[in-house]
Parts: sequence; structure tokens; C-alpha cells
Amino acid sequence: MNVLIIDTLPIYAHGLNVGLVKMLPEARVVNTSNIDSFWLELNEGGISIIILDGEMEHICCIALLDELSIKYPQVHVIVSLRKVKKSRVRQYLRHRAVAVICKDQPLEAVVQVLRAAETGLICLPDSSVLDDEHYRSIETLSERQREILSLLADGQSNKQISRCLNISAGTVKAHLESIFRRLNVNNRTQAAMMFVEEE
Repeated sequence: MNVLIIDTLPIYAHGLNVGLVKMLPEARVVNTSNIDSFWLELNEGGISIIILDGEMEHICCIALLDELSIKYPQVHVIVSLRKVKKSRVRQYLRHRAVAVICKDQPLEAVVQVLRAAETGLICLPDSSVLDDEHYRSIETLSERQREILSLLADGQSNKQISRCLNISAGTVKAHLESIFRRLNVNNRTQAAMMFVEEE
């Protein structure tokens, strides 16, 4: 796991860096508060996860998410916020962030989010963020989750999906559980129907 932290508060970025290195000794963690060095690190390659400061100017943050999704679609972006607001979380998800964390979250919780995000699972600080009907949408799923849902809608079993995507059946099951929660459905049939309706 190679993590790049960009935050306008250097002291927070440094502290998070030190903490993550202690808890994830196998990980490479780099932090910066400068957008130029941020792009330099990305261009060198190998970055798998970005922790992006959601407190930077909102328009800049959204534009950066969009640019990252085009230039580096394989990199998972986590947005960090001092205070979580539903409207902002929803907006970040629409612009392909895979997780939102609070800056005061325990380090252990951040590590869990990093591990989940690395597999493409979407993580939220509070599931109630997406309770509104309007946001029970395929649009809010990660690219991997949409792939799985598409195969599920084609009638494929977990084992078939795992073979097709070259991932374990356990990973498929974890993704499906996350998909069901995100879409507020109880089973495969309901999820497949929602996929067909939105497509």
C-alpha cells in the first residue's frame, strides 16, 4: 500500500504520516501540503491511495477529484474532513471519492478505512449520510462495485463473479454486503432490479 496525503495543515499530515507508518510498517506513506509536489509524487507512480484534505477550497477539491478520476482512475481517494456534512459527503461520492474520514477519528479506524478502500469498498463515517431516497443510487458505488452489480444483474453467482473479476469469493461477498447497505436493499434481486432501472 502506497499512501499520499495532501493536507493544508502540515502538522496534521505529518502526524497522520507518522501514525500510519507505525501501524502499517509495510506501507509507504508520503505527505505534502503543496499541490506541485503532490502531482510530482503521483507522476512517479506507485501511489494506490490518496488522503485528500476536504477543507481546502471546495471548488478546488471537487476539481481535483475529477482530475484524479480521469488521470489516475486506479488510485482510490479518501477525503478527510474536520466536520462531516451530509451534502459535502454526497458531493464527494458523486465525484468518485471512495471514503470520507473525520480528522479526529482514531488512527485504528483510519487504518481500517485504508484497508477497505484499497479493495474498492466505499466507507462512510455514518451510514445515515445516504438515507435519503435520492442518494440510493448506483452512481454512488465504486467502479468495482458497479462491475460486480452488473454481473449480478446478469444472473451470475458469487463464484462466477469472482472468476470473472479475478478476486476471491470473500471479496465479492464483502462488496455485495456494502452494495446492499448503500442501495438500502435486502437481497440480490432487489439490487439487480435497481441496477436495471438506473441503467
